[in-house]
Amino acid sequence: MVELKILEKVRKVLLADTTIKECVQDRIYTAHISTIKDPIYPAISLTLLTGQSRTNVPDMVNMAFQCDLWFPSAEYTVDEVGVYYARVRALLHKQALSDTVIGVKIMQIFESGIGPMMFDQGIPGHHLPARYAAVGI
Repeated sequence: MVELKILEKVRKVLLADTTIKECVQDRIYTAHISTIKDPIYPAISLTLLTGQSRTNVPDMVNMAFQCDLWFPSAEYTVDEVGVYYARVRALLHKQALSDTVIGVKIMQIFESGIGPMMFDQGIPGHHLPARYAAVGI
């Protein structure tokens, strides 16, 4: 499924960045944080938005996914979460990401919307959701 390969490539791009890796280590999940057993924070979750994917030509998809940042408020300020998100956006908002190992070619990824910074009592901490659109084969 191309959509899952795109999410995996996005995860690899984020993990390859020193700033992101130092902060979240390997805690970039390709599922919503609520489905992760005993998640550790800070973390990033990448979630395919169901019903948002469509096939343009055989094997090419135009899809939407959500990128959520989860940061404990005792350790990170709202401004610090914003700085990390700016780095995430800079890494993802681009064209031409290919990965021959997992067999995916992403023609374009762009931010389609960013939600307000929220406070999640379960962490407790900051939660910043952003939506992205991607076209890939």
